[in-house]
Amino acid sequence: MTNRRIFLTGIGAAAMAAIGFVPAPALALSGDEAKAHVEAVVEEVLALVRSDGSTGEKADRLGTVMEKRAAMPQIARFAAGRAWRDMSEAQQDRYVPAFTRFVSTIYARRFQDYSGETVTVLDAVDAGKKGFLVKSSVTQAGGAPVNVEWLITDRPGRTVLADIIIEGISLLTTQREEISGMLESRGGDLEKLIADLEASGSSS
Repeated sequence: MTNRRIFLTGIGAAAMAAIGFVPAPALALSGDEAKAHVEAVVEEVLALVRSDGSTGEKADRLGTVMEKRAAMPQIARFAAGRAWRDMSEAQQDRYVPAFTRFVSTIYARRFQDYSGETVTVLDAVDAGKKGFLVKSSVTQAGGAPVNVEWLITDRPGRTVLADIIIEGISLLTTQREEISGMLESRGGDLEKLIADLEASGSSS
């Protein structure tokens, strides 16, 4: 994975929220508000990336950004896919925070490869009931611009980033595939998956 893709993936992981929210009363989200949300996300994550601190400290701070900008229980549930229904209530209660910490730790480590990328927020396009697709251009010194789209929605009752699409690849779907692969490699053992997520997140 290139440095630029790692950087973009890290931003997306810090902010995205699951698509399958229970509909809530519309908040009349506007294109300008959607753009402002993306700009705020980018500013917060870049500040974290450029700051000093250990991986563990950055993972803690990144987790805070994720909780602020995303609906982590829904993200975790979407990533689990069908396995969510097979978990007991106690397992679900353990899985959500374990998943959140696991993701924040992964990307806190990957932020070490940050190499001066800049994000320019462009237009917001009305995507109907889904919200707004905010287009942006991400550039790195000496590299060609990468087109990135951010799906912003207010369906859960607050403004959140529902997905980030990098070069046509949905980050939300990628996260689901990753958890699916982890579960498959553990023979479908949910308890082992959750325990390993907890262990990997606590080892930073």
